[in-house]
Amino acid sequence: MVRAVDSATSAYVQARQGVIPRSFVWITAKNRTTGAPESIGFWNGEDTVDVTVMSGETGLPVTRTYHAWGSLLSVGQIKRSPEIAIRTVQIALSQVSAAVQQTFRGYNTRLAPIEIHRGFLDLDTHELIAPPVIQYFGFINKAPIRTPAKGGEGGVAVEVVSHARVLTRTNPAKRSDESQKRRGGDHFRRYSGVAGQWEFWWGEHKGTITPPSASSNQEQFRGGQ
Repeated sequence: MVRAVDSATSAYVQARQGVIPRSFVWITAKNRTTGAPESIGFWNGEDTVDVTVMSGETGLPVTRTYHAWGSLLSVGQIKRSPEIAIRTVQIALSQVSAAVQQTFRGYNTRLAPIEIHRGFLDLDTHELIAPPVIQYFGFINKAPIRTPAKGGEGGVAVEVVSHARVLTRTNPAKRSDESQKRRGGDHFRRYSGVAGQWEFWWGEHKGTITPPSASSNQEQFRGGQ
């Protein structure tokens, strides 16, 4: 279960001091040229920083570089619930950021893993009170780039779905003849790829069965030669 804040931040808040919340977004996508996975981070701070966070995938501490200068505009509400459900979060990124352009034009971000951490800055020093805590771990569902008209506003609207999405994936191998016949020559699905194209005739005529009318319980056959 994801914690809202860590113990150090909780103690700081209970001392009735103000805090400055900050979001940290980490994306791992495939390079369109090489196919290799590459990662990049964004946060809604003023400077590009190196921050140590707990990896959502391994649970181990890792130091990452997060780009700033307006690259991350907003992170939508992250809903929490005890049941297993697919939760969606909306993230807005700046189109004018070179790092954002590289991510969504140079990488294939479809179903790319994404992590969202939340950290808090000291009101006086503007330093992190404690390492950011992970709030969300999921995948990018879609990320359309809005190119603005003259005088308008653009951006990248990222829709993220939670890690529970993997529970909805099906294994196509279980429904193929190739995988079925590996089980001792089982040919149960030998014709599954073409069975939907078969036609069946009723008697000597080819046609369709008309449903019974309200005045008759007999099925009427309507067909042609």
